[in-house]
Amino acid sequence: MSEVVCGIAISHAPGMLGWPDDPSEEVRGNVNRAVEDLRDYLAERSPDVLIAFINDHFDNLFRNLMPIFGVPIADSHSGPAEAYLEMLKLDEVREIPSRPELAEELLRGLVARDFDVARMGRIEYGNNLMVPLHSIRPMLDIPIVPVFINVFTPPVARVPRVYALGQEVRRLLEHRGERIGFIATGGLSHWPPIWTEDSDPDDPMLQRMKRFQSEGKSVLVEDPQLWSDVGKYEIEMAAKRDQRLVNAEWDRHFLTLVEQGATDELMSITFDSVKENAGHGGVEILNWVALMGAMNGMPAEVLAYEAVEEWICGMGFVKYA
Repeated sequence: MSEVVCGIAISHAPGMLGWPDDPSEEVRGNVNRAVEDLRDYLAERSPDVLIAFINDHFDNLFRNLMPIFGVPIADSHSGPAEAYLEMLKLDEVREIPSRPELAEELLRGLVARDFDVARMGRIEYGNNLMVPLHSIRPMLDIPIVPVFINVFTPPVARVPRVYALGQEVRRLLEHRGERIGFIATGGLSHWPPIWTEDSDPDDPMLQRMKRFQSEGKSVLVEDPQLWSDVGKYEIEMAAKRDQRLVNAEWDRHFLTLVEQGATDELMSITFDSVKENAGHGGVEILNWVALMGAMNGMPAEVLAYEAVEEWICGMGFVKYA
């Protein structure tokens, strides 16, 4: 039988790497202590493989073909995508090992249990995984099997379905006799410069993003500075403070549900309520919901929460005992 040895949930705001000194000293201290705790926890638990519940930021999947769930299968995946290097202040694209035989088994098992999961090939990570990994495991030496969950292109899966996905992923791995770890990234509340149907049609950046999200990577040939400009745009958003950036009250309530394993209330959360109260970026909590399912709804430990407007994101850090 496999042993589930760790469960981690962590926000993946690009500012953690790209502009880490912008928040106050107190905020940076709390974030750094949580990151160090997770770094030590992961090293101590030493999983053979990490299953990562993440969402795509239109690096591999686009509006012309957006599966609800997807499992990439390859010997390794790369990250960050080259377009992210400047924004994340990283020097090079690196290889992150994966486990294609495990990913294949997961894909086939989920489909056999009536989850319509898309087969994906080799992919590129963005801040979705590279920000957390560079923070808590910079060696990038633990094999990662990603499970993608659509959060930005409605319709998205309902919370009960995502929770059930996490449960099923765990069941499918129980026979393998390995040390299994789970990580979910994203959230909490934020309104990132991703184009949505109700975006301002007069905002040039959001219109650039609309084209990229719709047409794919070919747009980067003509607009190679897109992601670098997104980072600058986020910094400008934080500086202006002329729109809602974070909803700390909503974040803290959600973290209470995670901390208590309050699955009954969790199941009543809807896409529309999250988008209204936590922003279209807040829908990334679906990754956290999948993790809660994989951990069978057990209570968790909230290591830290900070409403970091400088990173336009409510930052949460959680581990499972």
